[in-house]
Amino acid sequence: MSRTTIFRFSSITVAALLPLGGVAHAQDSVAVAQNRVHVVQRGETLWDLAQRYYNDPFLWPELYRLNTVVVEDPHWIFPGEELQLASADALTRGGPARVGPGETPARRAMPPAAPAPPSSDMAPTVFSRRRGEGGLALSRARSAVYRFRALRPGQYFSAGFLTEGEDLPWARVLGAVGKPTLKNLTASSGARIHDEIELEIPAGATYAEGDSLLVARLAQELPGWGFVVSPTGLARVSTVGNGRVRAKIISQFDRVSDGQVALPADRFVEPGDVVPVPVDNGITGEIVVTRTESPVGQQLGVVFVDLGRSHGVALGDVFEILRAPDSDRAYPNQESEAVGIIQIVHVRERSATGIVTSVFDLGIAPGAPVRLARKMPS
Repeated sequence: MSRTTIFRFSSITVAALLPLGGVAHAQDSVAVAQNRVHVVQRGETLWDLAQRYYNDPFLWPELYRLNTVVVEDPHWIFPGEELQLASADALTRGGPARVGPGETPARRAMPPAAPAPPSSDMAPTVFSRRRGEGGLALSRARSAVYRFRALRPGQYFSAGFLTEGEDLPWARVLGAVGKPTLKNLTASSGARIHDEIELEIPAGATYAEGDSLLVARLAQELPGWGFVVSPTGLARVSTVGNGRVRAKIISQFDRVSDGQVALPADRFVEPGDVVPVPVDNGITGEIVVTRTESPVGQQLGVVFVDLGRSHGVALGDVFEILRAPDSDRAYPNQESEAVGIIQIVHVRERSATGIVTSVFDLGIAPGAPVRLARKMPS
């Protein structure tokens, strides 16, 4: 198979969290009903397309099974491939019609309006319980809980950010309330979700009951960029007095322990169900630092880039990570080949935080160039 652009999909890793990409608009249902064919674009995966057309990314095997003539391996799809689609109703009735031997997506572009139920010799799948009138897939499509969201609060708060040299009003975590010895908290398992912690607030700061605090550790300090803030949880203030507050941990991303810091959490503004659209010659920058030191990078890992609000970067934007020109694995005329994809989940003035949604090859490391590939509508 001679193709120059490769997109990798890992269902095992991505399924651990809710999807970072994909589309679920009402107009997609109309498009499916009229066209029944999708032409693969750069950066797309079966996971994304299942979210887009079926409102459920976990139905990607159904999309693959419908296109086994075109897709040789579900982990790899290529730009320009034409994938046959089935309506969400078809999935709830009995799954998409299969492409038979000798048939092509073009010839099957308009399947019957009422697909026949699966034959008795069809092997059951883990998705079989989703089928049937009023099945789970249909109920999800009608539920606002499962509608597409470009970004979710958990991604925004847990990813972290660079302080950009700003002197932030950090509170200091003293320990968990009720622990026998606060000094031993670091060596223990730390505070857990629903535990209360006590914090010393900075001079001049005013906290009120009900305030939300982002608890974090300052992982490292970078010249010109300040500290790397690595969130460990969210806490809600329950008691205020004498320069100290108590707060209950309501979300936990890592171990919360004494010596960590806290800051009033920014208000999360959900971007809604708008979709990032492809752009040509997008803005370029580079990775400042990663949360891990792996030369390959981890799917759902976190990276920080040197582009922010002042450069027009917004929540939900999608960047390609490009192969560095001086990389040992670089090939002639392929310096701009993508080695990964990130989605922006936190933005500050000069920098932004991205979650790695796809890993193609080595090269996700500090100094790797990035290029805007899809832009959120303003």
